[in-house]
Amino acid sequence: MSDSDVCHPRLCAHAVSFIQFVHALEFMALTPLFVWMAVDFDVPATYAGYVASIYMGAAALSGILAARWMHRVALKPLLLLALVLLAVLTAWGANSSAFGLFLILRLGAGLLGGFLMSAAMALLLTDLNAEQRTDAIAIVVSAFALVSIVGMPATLLIAVELGWRIALLVLAGLCLLAAALAYRYLPSRTPTSAQQVPQLCLGKEAWRWLCLPAVAQAGSLLLIPVLIPVLTLCYGSELKHMPATFILGGVAAWLASRLSAIAIKKWGQVRTSELGTLLLILSLIMLALKWGTAQGFMILFMAGSYIRLVCASACSASYPNHVLRGRFMALQTTTNHLGSFIALALPSTILNGQDLSLSALYTLLCLMALVAVALPIFLRSTVARLNPHHDQTQAVDH
Repeated sequence: MSDSDVCHPRLCAHAVSFIQFVHALEFMALTPLFVWMAVDFDVPATYAGYVASIYMGAAALSGILAARWMHRVALKPLLLLALVLLAVLTAWGANSSAFGLFLILRLGAGLLGGFLMSAAMALLLTDLNAEQRTDAIAIVVSAFALVSIVGMPATLLIAVELGWRIALLVLAGLCLLAAALAYRYLPSRTPTSAQQVPQLCLGKEAWRWLCLPAVAQAGSLLLIPVLIPVLTLCYGSELKHMPATFILGGVAAWLASRLSAIAIKKWGQVRTSELGTLLLILSLIMLALKWGTAQGFMILFMAGSYIRLVCASACSASYPNHVLRGRFMALQTTTNHLGSFIALALPSTILNGQDLSLSALYTLLCLMALVAVALPIFLRSTVARLNPHHDQTQAVDH
């Protein structure tokens, strides 16, 4: 790695943040865009679930496979290739007219997606100390908020004005721009020989660290598939006001992501995660009581969710050494996708094809509260097991 790479970890973090932005937008935008796609493909709009599921399944499989070999190869060239191929598949999808072909293309995109962020994060985090890792993770996580603030509204605007095919072509162009930024700012790494790489023992301890981000996200993701019906039921929100509400929530998430890095340095990961959990549960109480406004709920909900995610990600990033980081990140990507798949599927199971009712909402809110409370408990017990002689000591609360 060059001296410039070492001197500018924030530049590397912003480059990875843009890769995360494009990767998240490339996946998340497909669900609302499918309203228009379904007409051209002559399939029901509910088939959007198949598009999301095949992507997540492929990404999970890709992460498992990547964990077996990515530590033996130069990650940067493969990352650049994956971004270029993702651009090609996305552009191909923009020109497809058969739903079956589109599913195959999303399968390929998922296989690339399972490798993309694990490789980018491994390149970013390997030579950073604990404080730099926390700052870098906060920057990368804030990309999800920017998807809500800028990415989704812009994509939907393009789809409305120019059509969904143009929107996908724009996404393909962003993939190429991400490849250019990765080439310019991310460091290169020398592959490690098989003899130099110890086996990552996936026992109870390793899985604790691997699952932390998935646990952090699960409490919030349970509500995402039914968020618009929930806001309509509890606050009478109209569809025309939803974009502004979601943008406000995205701004809150972005600020929470950046400020959480400061809070972690001052109070530690456990206490900061408890603060995020408190905000999340307060937002759930607002829904249960139908108190406040949709905008106030979104601010608390998004801020709490992103504080929790930064804390969990920063803590888990302290576990692997530099040799095992790539393999660890690949497996963690897999657990994140599997956890997201389960969390996103549960609301449909609870509703069982019925319209959202207050009783179903209360059941969902109780489940969310139980899952949310699990994170600080899980995080505290994990941090308590740290070896004081390991680099992981940086994760202990001040």
